[in-house]
Amino acid sequence: MTTAVVDGLTDRPEILLLPEHPRRLGPTSLRLLARLVVALTLVELTGTMLIVFAHSKAWRAFGVGLVYPGAGLLYDAAPVLFLVAQVLLVVALVLWWGLSTHFSIPLVWLATAVGAGLLADGPRLWVDRGTTWGWAIPVAYLCALSVVAAMTWKVESRFRAKRALVPELNAYLTEATLPERVTTLRPPDRMDAELLRWCYDFAEQPDDGLDGLDWGEQFHGGTQLRYQLNSIAWAMSLCAANYLPNAPGRIREALAKVVQKHTDLRVWSYWRTLNLLGNFDPNPDPVRRDNIMFSAFLGDVINSFEAATGDFRFDEPGSLTFVWKDGRTFEYDHHSLTQAVRRNFESSRLGFFPCEPGWSFTVCNVMGAQALHGHDTNHGGSDWAQVGDRWRRTLDEEYLTPDGSYAHIRSNHVGVSWDTGEVPGGHYFANGTHRFADILPAHARRAKALDVRGAAPKLAMLSSIVTDGTLPLELPPEPERHHMSSSAVLPWMKIIGGARLVGDERLIDAAIDASAKQCATGA
Repeated sequence: MTTAVVDGLTDRPEILLLPEHPRRLGPTSLRLLARLVVALTLVELTGTMLIVFAHSKAWRAFGVGLVYPGAGLLYDAAPVLFLVAQVLLVVALVLWWGLSTHFSIPLVWLATAVGAGLLADGPRLWVDRGTTWGWAIPVAYLCALSVVAAMTWKVESRFRAKRALVPELNAYLTEATLPERVTTLRPPDRMDAELLRWCYDFAEQPDDGLDGLDWGEQFHGGTQLRYQLNSIAWAMSLCAANYLPNAPGRIREALAKVVQKHTDLRVWSYWRTLNLLGNFDPNPDPVRRDNIMFSAFLGDVINSFEAATGDFRFDEPGSLTFVWKDGRTFEYDHHSLTQAVRRNFESSRLGFFPCEPGWSFTVCNVMGAQALHGHDTNHGGSDWAQVGDRWRRTLDEEYLTPDGSYAHIRSNHVGVSWDTGEVPGGHYFANGTHRFADILPAHARRAKALDVRGAAPKLAMLSSIVTDGTLPLELPPEPERHHMSSSAVLPWMKIIGGARLVGDERLIDAAIDASAKQCATGA
């Protein structure tokens, strides 16, 4: 870490600048993408050879189907089947993303090509038996080229636009002054008491009680039980450390029950399906392989529990026991959970390891880094020190984009990244519960400076209308993550978080008060 020096005195830490000559892809992502390009080129060449040299309609139709998924069916004068193939291709893309079925697109591609070959001499709906449309061949190449061109243009145009901002952003970072972090302990109010009561009511249910959580699919939507339990545990840990240090008994036991609820089969059973489809591995163990969205998040939850309460019960062997439907047990504790996270980092070719098989998210890997760092802090270990350098290189070389934001997700199989719709634009400057602050302080300062640059003017305008501690504002509701209902909770969270980001205590208090007035239900 470097510091700025004024008249021989240390003034402030310098803010990390952006690379002046950013790369389009990191070395590992480039190798993975090159492998994909070679494979696709071989498929295209095979299709072309069949089109040029095959004498039978069947082989030629199969070849056209290799040039572009479903195009062989168009060659067979079956336009309806061609459209069906395009729908199946979209479904395969969704399943690739949603359930890690990395085989789905190749399967649709191959199946439609084989189907075209089998139908080549068969009956037709509107034309004579065995009719073929020769014009479908150039259409197949045009479709293939259009897809590649559209994807390349989108990636390249975004890269060039961000790269053009680098000089301006570095000039800003050189002069930027970060707002002081807000450390004032806010007095709890009636709303805080109600929220704490709700947490107690939830935690103190019977061990198998999960009443109060949103229920739904556990793969990708907003209804994953694991994340809801994470959030409750983090909130209660903050409350225990800051508001109840002299009365730890009840909240310590309640927190321990929330941690233990992570072992409920309903919380982690989703993993066997993902592991089977994505890794062809039927093992339901939710910690052993990949699944950073469970193992690392739980590790960070236990770090917070230990730091807030001084209770180390989850260090005991077998204190976290996961029981599968057939009676198999997978026994872990804080230490073995941490070692599993570290092993996954060390064995990952990309350097980050997956949430869903084959897909590695920046935010989840930040949580993985925090899981190791927190365990080291609580227990004096060196797990984070052992993987930290490689982790940072992966962040900077594989995920960093020219404007200082990070790609939300990248494929461990083909090296590509795209906007999944989960976060605005598919990128962010920082993420995770601590936004790099513990694991990479210099990166945290840069991320904060870049976030403040966009947020400060908007928040200053809001702050200007605060009068006598009151923010006279009601916010329109937004869909909750499960998309089944809407509320103003999320918009208010953005304002409260933004006010903390810029260090505006007056706006923080006013926004919390206004959010309680608008969002409290009395139930």
